[in-house]
Amino acid sequence: MNIKDTLITDVAIVGGGPSGIIAAKTLAKAGYEVILIERYGFLGGSTTNSLVIPMMTFHAGKKQIIKGYAQDLIDRLKINKGTIGHIEDPLGVGSTITPIETEVYKYISQEYLLEDGVDIKYYTEAIDIEIEEEIIKNIIVKTRSGFYKIEAKRYIDASGDGDIVSMAGEDFLIGREKDGKCQPMSMMFKVGNIDREKIIKYSEKNPEQFVISKNLKGLRDTDRIAISGYFDLVKMADENNDLNINRDRVLFFELNNKSEILVNMSRIINKLSVKDFELSEATIEGRRQIFKIMNFLKKYIPGFENSKILESGVQIGVRESRRIDGLYTLTEEDILNKTIFEDTIALGSWPIDVHDPDGANLNIKTLKMGEYYGIPYRCLVPKKIKNLVVSGRIISVTHEALASVRVTPICMALGQASGCACLESLKEDLYFKDLDIKKLRMRLIETGQILE
Repeated sequence: MNIKDTLITDVAIVGGGPSGIIAAKTLAKAGYEVILIERYGFLGGSTTNSLVIPMMTFHAGKKQIIKGYAQDLIDRLKINKGTIGHIEDPLGVGSTITPIETEVYKYISQEYLLEDGVDIKYYTEAIDIEIEEEIIKNIIVKTRSGFYKIEAKRYIDASGDGDIVSMAGEDFLIGREKDGKCQPMSMMFKVGNIDREKIIKYSEKNPEQFVISKNLKGLRDTDRIAISGYFDLVKMADENNDLNINRDRVLFFELNNKSEILVNMSRIINKLSVKDFELSEATIEGRRQIFKIMNFLKKYIPGFENSKILESGVQIGVRESRRIDGLYTLTEEDILNKTIFEDTIALGSWPIDVHDPDGANLNIKTLKMGEYYGIPYRCLVPKKIKNLVVSGRIISVTHEALASVRVTPICMALGQASGCACLESLKEDLYFKDLDIKKLRMRLIETGQILE
């Protein structure tokens, strides 16, 4: 392999998704040199490349539990008309949702990092690493022009799939404990030109067919409509062989622009995004499902007669892949018991929202509105590699706990935690497993995060 050059920095972050963005901001704001590696030509991760929107949830009831640089970024988006901000979840599954205009988000998140000197490397992918005595010496990246080494003091794996963790030989888990199956992947897509009045009227005439927040009288009470329902019409379409996609309901959310929605119905089971060519296979099936779903919506759902597809995900949405076997593994019981750990570095309140790996069901175990739980720092720390910390959905959690932790606002909070961990690690010249938790938590609080 011909290495063209070696780039030297304080921290190298792999992955420009929600965690990577916030981690990079945290570090650069404090004056450290950061190289952020992103395989696509834009930031945002699942939010932009897979259209995983709206964001869910920054709040536990009325209390906002995720702030810091994540909220700062939302404020920038709002100024630039990239979001209407946080609104009550019309479905009542979480406390709030945050509709995002993805094209604005791509631009604003990029400028948000560039203003503090983050060195963004688009179209760059980590393909190998060099390790000596449990220390990553450098990562080897592939670009359109050849191969480079990136040498850093500390590394953050925010890749979503645990690319660096896997290359480093760390132990990791995939899927549920009994058989290794993951939650299904979904190809998300935007639809425009719906007749929202027809949709609202149908929900008013058939309330038993819809999941609507107990705080709302109906869909007219919300700034943006959301639908989880049409159960009978989905069943009818399946019986008529007009759908058959392992989905028991229509699920969509109105976006920043009224009458534009994000459809979350595609479901590809029995595929792993990190196994052989199964991500490619799932993507092929996902694009097929989009048009099957669209034909169903036009034929069966009042208000979709003149609708049209606006955009589909660049990449299929992946709910679950690798998770590290870290110093502590967060469990379903921890979440349902609302455990706050001594080393809590982020809070979450999204329910345990398991899309059935075997079929069409959606299994939800909710916290009471306003309740939340803590995520311990130990979940971010691998057992072997000393100068590597992880962030996002690859942290150390069980299959069930991941169904809560994987949502965007929590991943953003985890990004701030991993960034602050790097700050403390560099400042104190300590490896991640040796950090003073009180100092780390204090730094998080100083940067605007909520921990209790």
